[in-house]
Amino acid sequence: MFNDVAAKGYAATGSKQTDVLGDLRAIVDAKRPDTVLVFFTDGLTWRQRQSDLKKVLEMQNQGLVTRIYTRAMSEHFLADLSTWKSEFNL
Repeated sequence: MFNDVAAKGYAATGSKQTDVLGDLRAIVDAKRPDTVLVFFTDGLTWRQRQSDLKKVLEMQNQGLVTRIYTRAMSEHFLADLSTWKSEFNL
């Protein structure tokens, strides 16, 4: 069961997206194991930075990032938030 939910927003394009990876890694390294960490992207700006996006996918596959969402997945995000809310008894 998870006890915390953490989220951080970015507005980045180009090489700044590589900086996002460093920030994401710092969050992964600092967070408690029971913290939900989601990554939400519009998906469009990552088309030119696919190698960076693959690194985020690897973090998800390793269980370091709980879930990755795109703008088109907003309904899934809301459903997951509802599930986590009930799991946390909020």
